[in-house]
Amino acid sequence: MGKPYVISAEVDVATADLKQIVNQDCIESFRESLDADLRAMGKDTRWVASSTIRGGLEHAVATATLPVISLDDRYVSSADQFLGISRGVGPSLQDDGYVARRGYPPIEDQLSRVSGLGKEVILVDDVLFSGEMVTWLAALLIPYGVRIGAVAVGIAIQEGIDKLALEGIDVQAAKVFCAVEDEICERDFAVVPGSGRRIDALAANALYFDAKNGKPDRWASIPQSSAEAFCVRSLERSLDLLQSDVPMELVGRFLGYGTTGPAASQITNRLEEIS
Repeated sequence: MGKPYVISAEVDVATADLKQIVNQDCIESFRESLDADLRAMGKDTRWVASSTIRGGLEHAVATATLPVISLDDRYVSSADQFLGISRGVGPSLQDDGYVARRGYPPIEDQLSRVSGLGKEVILVDDVLFSGEMVTWLAALLIPYGVRIGAVAVGIAIQEGIDKLALEGIDVQAAKVFCAVEDEICERDFAVVPGSGRRIDALAANALYFDAKNGKPDRWASIPQSSAEAFCVRSLERSLDLLQSDVPMELVGRFLGYGTTGPAASQITNRLEEIS
């Protein structure tokens, strides 16, 4: 086995208020099937339970002595301010930097509210990988007179910890990995709300695992030789995971998928296209 392939087991958290969308009884079988497919590709899968992430973040928020800004609105229910920011891509799936998540105002408008919290804040998120987003955000906050004094996360990769240490930012994490092949949120392996990377120009998301409408190799370290078969399996798992009659409009807008009618029909259409 190579470096750990880390997965945040958080579909149960992501769907806590969406039981009309996801079949809760199928989450465990979804995970077992996904794990088997990844291990068949040679992945050394390491699952981090949602309880581990939630416990770490709740403790960090409860003991914080500075105002808390949270980049996560699934594990963390209370913070002095929430920021909705994610990695975005353009219509051709090229990197587009960071964009506002669905339901949040433009990034500039979000940041303008931070200045009223004080000169120093604690930043909270579920995962710290390379540390690039935090350093990018720290630079944007300088004109507002705000400094990120510390970061609290559920999962941290040593690369990110080291990068932030150079900036004088301490990191508190519930789980630390020295080095990984990749770290992926579980929802990005299914057609569920919040899955994929945001295409701001199209008001839609591109699914990580879709061999045509995503970048499985770059975004999830899936070998190109396995990408199409993995896409099929991921769509089949999504059919089982979703309630059979849930409308696609409740699940989300995804590149290459229709937006009307049952989600199951749109997923089936994509499966038929592949075959």
